[in-house]
Amino acid sequence: MSLYLLPKSTTDLLDKQRRTFFWQGGGQKKKYHLVKWDVINKSKKHGGLGIKNIHKMNISLLCKWWWKLEAEEDLWQQIVRQKYLLNDTMGTVKHKLDDSPMWRDLLKIKSLYLKGRTMTAKDGKATSFWLDTWILDRPLCSLYPVLFDMCLDKHISVHQFLVLHGQIKLQQMVKPTSFRAVDECGWHSLSTSL
Repeated sequence: MSLYLLPKSTTDLLDKQRRTFFWQGGGQKKKYHLVKWDVINKSKKHGGLGIKNIHKMNISLLCKWWWKLEAEEDLWQQIVRQKYLLNDTMGTVKHKLDDSPMWRDLLKIKSLYLKGRTMTAKDGKATSFWLDTWILDRPLCSLYPVLFDMCLDKHISVHQFLVLHGQIKLQQMVKPTSFRAVDECGWHSLSTSL
């Protein structure tokens, strides 16, 4: 469960066995289900029995690999970064044909890990200017979608942005209504906060 994303059919089968054991014990006689399985899966603090949801536990264990890759510095992190993240940030890495099955499964849950995550930019080389949450409470691509759509380099890092002294290349053909939209989206407030 901590290495591969289990198929829904597998987690459903495991849950079925757990439900059968919980409600019937070791006997073969069918019994009534007096409480919904979703209620039993809730934590004790929220009125449940604290029995873990296998699907959610599987995803959280895989998300832990992303966290370890980002937060820790060991040999396996160096190997994975060299093989899969050499020219990409965590937010921009995509599936390739030569990916291992484990890495493929990690990429499937990457968006769940990135959702709600904030990061410290440090030197900015591993932080995506548009796609990572590094300066405000959401990624800049969702705060300033008009500018993001007009930007030619959507995968620029914070480091590259600073090296270019904040100069972002935009599409040449800009409609007059786009200027109004850029002004309304508050680009001035972002530039003053940088």
